[in-house]
Amino acid sequence: MSDFQNDKIVKYFGFGSNKDLDMMTHMVGRLDLKGEPGILFGYELCIQKTKNIRDIIPSYSPISISPREIIRKGFGDSFELYIARPQPDSVIKGTIWDLTVEELNLVKEWELVNYGMQEEVKAIASDLKGDIINVETQALIRPPVDVDRVIKEPDYPAYIVDKSKMLDVADRVRAEFLTRKK
Repeated sequence: MSDFQNDKIVKYFGFGSNKDLDMMTHMVGRLDLKGEPGILFGYELCIQKTKNIRDIIPSYSPISISPREIIRKGFGDSFELYIARPQPDSVIKGTIWDLTVEELNLVKEWELVNYGMQEEVKAIASDLKGDIINVETQALIRPPVDVDRVIKEPDYPAYIVDKSKMLDVADRVRAEFLTRKK
């Protein structure tokens, strides 16, 4: 596992599987992550199926494969994932993580931000004491914003697909990203 303890700390809001310590550990490669339950304001939690994922390749993408095709290759046509989109009167429950900038880059890689799947956003969250915290997270901001359904239950399950497969793919994505950066 990596050691990024000397870097600046960023508050990252994780929802879906990213609210789970196991997922974040596999995604960023550090066992001693610090996080606390929180609420993200102004976004609603949605589910996308593979067919809903953006099938366009933005000019800034490091590869010429759409986010839909990346997901299809990794998980198949029946995959579902959590995604957020702006909704002023909504909130999402999750975890506020303390990450380094390098760890946040690993999260962005997993979330396919640089491939056009979704956008990095600065948002407002609160911890359970009610303290307001500026966070970074990902959401569908630019069109298309296609989802299958909206999740209304505040206490939703972290995983909607096989957890062990998600963790295995997160390990692989992290290793490939770190190898490319060398």
